[in-house]
Amino acid sequence: MARALVGCLCLLLALQAAPPVALSQPKPPSARTAPVTPPPASRAAQAAPPAAEVPAGAADPVVVSVDGHQIHLSDVGRIVQSLPPALRDQPFDKLYPDLLDRVIDHQALVMMARRAGLESKPDVQRDIQTATDRILEGAYLAQNAVPKVTEDAIRARYDQLYAHRPITEEVHARHILLSTEAEARAIIDDLKKGGDFVALARVASRDPDGEKGGDMGFLRRSQISPGLADVLFGMQPGQVAPDPVHNEFGWHVIKLEEKRQVPPPTYGAIHDQIRQDLLAEAVRQAVQQARGQVIIRRFNVDGTEFPPGRQTDAAATPPAQ
Repeated sequence: MARALVGCLCLLLALQAAPPVALSQPKPPSARTAPVTPPPASRAAQAAPPAAEVPAGAADPVVVSVDGHQIHLSDVGRIVQSLPPALRDQPFDKLYPDLLDRVIDHQALVMMARRAGLESKPDVQRDIQTATDRILEGAYLAQNAVPKVTEDAIRARYDQLYAHRPITEEVHARHILLSTEAEARAIIDDLKKGGDFVALARVASRDPDGEKGGDMGFLRRSQISPGLADVLFGMQPGQVAPDPVHNEFGWHVIKLEEKRQVPPPTYGAIHDQIRQDLLAEAVRQAVQQARGQVIIRRFNVDGTEFPPGRQTDAAATPPAQ
């Protein structure tokens, strides 16, 4: 089930933003050369940020006919969502000539493929079926998951998690992990004599972060074992603890680099992350509901069926690594 959820979620998230254009790129590609093939689950593009669109209130006339096949203005407008961001931000009128040429190219190639009978080839039929299934999957999620991720829902989640969170104190610390108290005290003595903490950590620490001078980065009290937290949060920046601290990993020589006060994130800063979290929850719920309405029988790689008792367990238990 985990793999299925990841697949559904990746499909949905991929529709929310096209690949970024490198900042060093001096000139964006034309709409004709840029990839503009609509994504498999194009209906789920409702989840994407607003992009260049056909002008509001415009009619939907036929804008080109390719061998009698009529293409409407809305057909051209739909492919805007799959353009790179640098192009999506361009006015539709500016993109229109290149988009029209690309639609013509696409339709001409499709017609040639049909005339060549390619759609009857077994491998092409399999690909068509796969694409159809992906479109249906995306359409189902767009209908049953995406609508749940509203601005009101995002705001409610922000208020629940962050609006009333107090300012958090964090410490930037280093440590040297030793096997015995005697080793730890010997390191402290070396530091008192002017030894370099970073150099000693690289040579003596048993912890992998010794390679980076014992740097533990910024930590909240809840991220540190109680013994270490009590000592670190009672120290001043630049101070080395006079005594080593012991826990289940060994003996720690610790140094406090700095302290900082961290306010909760603003709504704007955390908005997109909350949106992704809510979308993941909505997709997971939609998948679970869908699975509950179908009959599932699992089989081993040799074709034998899982025993009844493992039919349910297999869905919740990941395969052994």
